[in-house]
Amino acid sequence: MTKSILILIALAVGLFLPLLDAYTFTLRPFLMILLFFSFLNIRIDSSIFSRKQVWIALLLPPVGLLVYFLGRMYSEDLGLTLLLMGLAPTAVITPVLAELMSRRVGYMVGAIIITHAIFALIVPLVLPWILGIQLSIAALGRLVVTIGSTIIIPLVLGQLVRRYGGSLRRGLQIVAPYGFALFLSNITVAAGSLSHYLQYEGDTPFAFIGATTLAIGTLMLFNFAVGGRISPPNHGVEGSLALGRKNTMLSIWIALEYINPLVVLGPMLYILLQNVFVAGQIVYVERADRKRDHNLSQRS
Repeated sequence: MTKSILILIALAVGLFLPLLDAYTFTLRPFLMILLFFSFLNIRIDSSIFSRKQVWIALLLPPVGLLVYFLGRMYSEDLGLTLLLMGLAPTAVITPVLAELMSRRVGYMVGAIIITHAIFALIVPLVLPWILGIQLSIAALGRLVVTIGSTIIIPLVLGQLVRRYGGSLRRGLQIVAPYGFALFLSNITVAAGSLSHYLQYEGDTPFAFIGATTLAIGTLMLFNFAVGGRISPPNHGVEGSLALGRKNTMLSIWIALEYINPLVVLGPMLYILLQNVFVAGQIVYVERADRKRDHNLSQRS
């Protein structure tokens, strides 16, 4: 709950500080540091992977394209912001959430790796096509390397330090919880960039904000519901998190780097709505577990 409140505060601060638009260059390195800490404590082996994670990852492109074309019926910007959130991979914070709900942490790490791999392969192909950009082989290669390295470099470094780091690894584990400050910084800077765009570069009607809120909320509920269905037996919570809890920071960075700040509105709304949803999910799961344990104790 505290983290959810801090996220809302970060959003509010950014919206009141449009001058933070000048600091969007910090988004990618801070995101890579967050990914590094996420991969640092997890052993990558076959036990963390499942075919259902592949199904979830393969669902991202068709869902992303479907919501893009639906949103485009209202406006191109709505279609683009829905596209990014439809394609977005599993959030790096999901292992923490799974642990809070006494669910399988390794499953979430496997989902993070597989969905990020699909994202890194699909986005460099989809974006030029959607935006109508003709990219040379060299330019397309740079786009693939930029997005792919954002994910691969933290993964490789995290595993190397985990295995060979020794005292360095122990020191990093001590400071890892403070990495949440970088997450808050990214949210604040992204909100500042959105505020700057709305105030100085765009003329966004409230109708667009309302339509985006409704569309993002519907997409989020769809993701959590379908993810819960596409999961191994007794892993419904993990499946819902794998598809429903999105790496919004990647979407924000791509929106600012390759599209326009208005498209950040979708990821920002998704941050707000998914935190509200997961807070309720945690309460529901805890109550369901207590009820199950009570019933088992009575039977025994």
